[in-house]
Amino acid sequence: MKQKLFISFFSCSVCMLGYGQDTLKTLKEVKVSTMEVLRMKTLDLGAQTLTREQILLKQPQDVGAILQSFSGITLKSYGGLGGLKTISVRGLGSQHTGYVVDGFTVSNAQTGQVNLGQVQADNVEAISLSVGSKNGYLLPASAYSGGSLVSISTFENRFSEEPFQVRFASKVGSFGQMDNYFGLKFNRAKVFGSVFGKYRQASGNYAYSLQNGNQLYEGTRINNDLKDWYTGASLGFAFKNDKRLRIMYKTNGANQGLPGAVILYNSTANQRLTTQNHTVNTDFSGIRKKLSYRFMGTYNYDLLHYTDPSFLNNTGGISTSYTNQSYQLGSSFQRTIFSNFNLFGGIESRYNTLLFSTANSATPRRLHSFALAGCTWSRPQWTSEVQLSAQQVIEENNAGERAPNRLKFLPFVSIEKEEFGDWDWKAKAWYRHSFRMPSFNELYYNGIGNVKLKPEEADQFSAGFSAKPLRKKWKMEIVVNGFANRVTNQILAIPTKNLFVWSMQNIGRVNTLGYEERIKISKSIGPNWMMDATGNYTYQHSIDVSNPNSPSYKNQVAYIPLHTGNIDLSLMRKTTGVNFSTTLSSLRYSLMENVVANQVNGFAIFDISLFTKISLPKENNLRIQFSVKNIFNSSYAYIRYFVMPGRNYLITLNYAIH
Repeated sequence: MKQKLFISFFSCSVCMLGYGQDTLKTLKEVKVSTMEVLRMKTLDLGAQTLTREQILLKQPQDVGAILQSFSGITLKSYGGLGGLKTISVRGLGSQHTGYVVDGFTVSNAQTGQVNLGQVQADNVEAISLSVGSKNGYLLPASAYSGGSLVSISTFENRFSEEPFQVRFASKVGSFGQMDNYFGLKFNRAKVFGSVFGKYRQASGNYAYSLQNGNQLYEGTRINNDLKDWYTGASLGFAFKNDKRLRIMYKTNGANQGLPGAVILYNSTANQRLTTQNHTVNTDFSGIRKKLSYRFMGTYNYDLLHYTDPSFLNNTGGISTSYTNQSYQLGSSFQRTIFSNFNLFGGIESRYNTLLFSTANSATPRRLHSFALAGCTWSRPQWTSEVQLSAQQVIEENNAGERAPNRLKFLPFVSIEKEEFGDWDWKAKAWYRHSFRMPSFNELYYNGIGNVKLKPEEADQFSAGFSAKPLRKKWKMEIVVNGFANRVTNQILAIPTKNLFVWSMQNIGRVNTLGYEERIKISKSIGPNWMMDATGNYTYQHSIDVSNPNSPSYKNQVAYIPLHTGNIDLSLMRKTTGVNFSTTLSSLRYSLMENVVANQVNGFAIFDISLFTKISLPKENNLRIQFSVKNIFNSSYAYIRYFVMPGRNYLITLNYAIH
């Protein structure tokens, strides 16, 4: 089996050398003020995007907090700063969302999801969420096959026309938070280089108050400390005929306490988690006549170590390590056939291994290959797109039974009506079939894993429109989307022998009907004042249809609220202003049975910030912002018993050259 895996991996890698991917020409960067960004910001029917200036208004602690501002998103946060954060998009599980940073896939075969609480926000130049069509043809083939995609562009890893750039951010906040980021980038004679680093720490000892039935739990979080870091370097070379080469290295890690759920909180517990990650990315891209192409490769090493010296067992505690390694090779292309017809596609192979430190554990290995072919056809007022992607999974386990190999074909079709009418109407409809493989934990984890698991599959339908009813003194833009999803073979953990023996099973089926609306209103008040308001609302009726005889039949899925929303208001005079943000969520249920005992209360969280930007000589800029988060000191939780911080403060200093 080892030989088969190696030969298959080698063959796919060699085949990729014959393919390419489109790379879009990097345009010269245009420096704009916050006022100009608010004026330019528009809503998109198929994707939601935030730029650096828009992100700075919110002062997010991590990428998870940024994504919460998008419609269709349900955030899961296990306790605030440093806690695990994942998202669900339109009712699908977190593993149906893919992530691409600077054009490279970010994944974790062990858990199947990315911890957004450990993805920093200080270096983000732009972030977007796509459902349906994916933005751009630069992406790895795997990026097109998921239910949704988060794309992140960072300061450090892209070409620029500026010869020298610096970014510095320093934050001081409640709960002992200290946070510093530094990035430096130079561009000389078609060469760019950058170095960057970040260090963050917090004591995390915030007070909490949680009402559970007639019982009020109050106290202060301890063993909630956090130290994490991020550093690396990048090089880029530009050649003739639009050819470019990039090489990037980054490493990050964390050392943190794990206080657990409040309802079971043990003040003497000492669970700790340490992580260490190393990543090397490289790509080569070019344009030749009407063909654009890109070759890419990634190596990732990830170490996770969990300890609990107070756990009562025969060995005197728990000390377990997990080592993940991933090798990726891929290429993509885009070819213009006629002025209104384009072909695109790609191929990618990802080889993952996992080692457990415990004896008699599985040693899973996976070769996951992706292929994509698609086309777009544009006519006056109409654009259509068709994709067909394929995934092949080959499994190996030297220490026990392996999961079956898989082969899946995944179609996507869309049609869009371009702007028409006095309000610049747009309309779009699409369908996508996608699936996600069970993670290594779900397949092989001791006592819980089930190697018989099938992939979790999803069918997504969506239709919507956008309009601009006001375009003079007042400007208004509206986006409305309706969607319907069906998930089969949903993977759930259930008791199989008794209440203490659980395992993963394909028993779930979920139907989702939903609606999302985004609105933006802006007005210039003379030459110096600007008012901007954005809001979104999402309705998600996600119900369990697994078993008509089950007490949870047609109940709302756990941790998917019916109603969520966000409101942002900004008022600016030149470069000084105030930003007001609200996050809203209706009640959720911690289990599939929608009974009072399983309710997690809804909440409304209000944040406010004051900011000013000072222009210094020689194109230096200084930005100072003071934020108060959770103004009314609300007690709330995204996950039951994992309470979030009360009222807290954050002072931020951002310095930039160019």
